[in-house]
Amino acid sequence: GDSNMLVYEYMPNGNLWESLHGGNRGASLDWPTRYKIALGVANGLAYLHHDCQPVIIHRDVKSTNILLDADFQARVADFGFAKILQA
Repeated sequence: GDSNMLVYEYMPNGNLWESLHGGNRGASLDWPTRYKIALGVANGLAYLHHDCQPVIIHRDVKSTNILLDADFQARVADFGFAKILQA
């Protein structure tokens, strides 16, 4: 049968939970970086909810599902519980 696959680029800074709780090689997030991550998450969710057609509702946003690239740009991940809303 047909299969769908989602492939992520490598995220060298792991996930947000690791960075907040010291699991990411002791990395510490300063407040400007935390703010940048929060804005990135908000922009990602706004894109899913308002700009995608069909609309995607994530339904499982948590710190372990926010991946961080080399520049600490946030990427919303793990769409296992996501729901697609048809207009």
